[in-house]
Amino acid sequence: MKQRFWWTALLLLTFIFPLMAEDWITIYNDDLSLIRSQIELDLVKGRQKYNFDDITSRIYPASVIVQGDGIRVAEQNYEYDLAGSRQIMAKYLDKEVVAVTKDQSRLTGTLKFYDGISIGIIEQDTGRLLVISESEVQWIQLASLPANFYTKPTLAWSLIAANKGKHPITLSYLSGGFSWDVTYNAVWDEKNLALSSWVTINNRSGKAFENANLKLIAGEINQERNQYEKYGRGVMMHEAISSDTAAPSFETKAFHDFHMYTLDQKVSFANNQTKQLELYPLQNVKARSVYEYYTNSSGVNSVIKFVNTEDQGLGKALPKGVFKIYKADSDGNLEFIGEDSINHTGRNEEISLTTGKAFDLVATTSIRNQKTISAQANEREYHINLRNNSDETKRINVIHQLGGNARIVFTELRYAYDEVKNQVTYAVTIDPNQEYSFYFRERNEW
Repeated sequence: MKQRFWWTALLLLTFIFPLMAEDWITIYNDDLSLIRSQIELDLVKGRQKYNFDDITSRIYPASVIVQGDGIRVAEQNYEYDLAGSRQIMAKYLDKEVVAVTKDQSRLTGTLKFYDGISIGIIEQDTGRLLVISESEVQWIQLASLPANFYTKPTLAWSLIAANKGKHPITLSYLSGGFSWDVTYNAVWDEKNLALSSWVTINNRSGKAFENANLKLIAGEINQERNQYEKYGRGVMMHEAISSDTAAPSFETKAFHDFHMYTLDQKVSFANNQTKQLELYPLQNVKARSVYEYYTNSSGVNSVIKFVNTEDQGLGKALPKGVFKIYKADSDGNLEFIGEDSINHTGRNEEISLTTGKAFDLVATTSIRNQKTISAQANEREYHINLRNNSDETKRINVIHQLGGNARIVFTELRYAYDEVKNQVTYAVTIDPNQEYSFYFRERNEW
């Protein structure tokens, strides 16, 4: 008898769960992922019900695609009213229950309400309404678990199979719960950035994945949010390690109007787990230090700039993320000197990283001699004062943003003009412990 029971249980498990599976995960920015699972279902011929619950709890049901030869999905229901005390009690309204209190009193009657705090029962013998605090109830006896209750989010399918047997299918759907971002850790030596990059992936999807194929998409994917929302919703520095097993690495390529990063090894994710993977191996990038002062701002920015090209040591598509920058002190220990974020940045683009305000460089702007030239024009003077309180010669780029109808009509110094940004830049070199002032006149016409 026991042997027959175990064989029956095994057959039931075989019917409910897929016989084989392989997963592909593509993670986008902005809490979106595409899950693709290759599974095998054991089906009988004809129409039948099949419950599949090996899905994320953040699935977007309307996005489900099932592909397979000899099988068709005639109907799909997404069941997410999961079994819980409140849900079960709601199904038992106006039905008979037995409640046993902490003092072992046994109350039998018809359940009239349950609000999570109190339980209302019409007593069977007296017809009285008994309102019992839930904290006083030891247990409640129900006749059975109500129908259509699930312990996990479930796709309840009505399937039509052409033949009896094993049917391989591919299940694809969009889901929330996965996110990824990039941290760039860089060591600055005044000439080069020793750059390592790490991808941090968070799985809050409600499902674990074993040995999944992973892709990341960098770019802004347009989403119609309303159709989804109704379903609810340490420093790691690189060091070279000698090993017979190659570390996982990402292959990058352009894909549509985005960039795709494909991991060359399979990876596992537990639910509610954060995982870090190396995006690129260590890169030595040529860079330069720059000081920038924007007129009317609060100080002089210390900036590191480099161009994302191969001849400068990089030339890779960089997903948006945060640069954390370090520098070695005289004792050889690394110290943190600042951080800045970048947007998605393609090759050949310049990257500018502001590490903070320069302590020994002081800059101020004052506006003087404002006057009206005509009914359609006025002028003002910008007086810039710069001080170098350090023991080294410093060069400061003074940047002024012009309005759409503004132009420089007089200046004491020559400047460079950026037509795209509509900015002028004054490059000023100041000796140690010296001060320098200049001014220019701006005219606005409309």
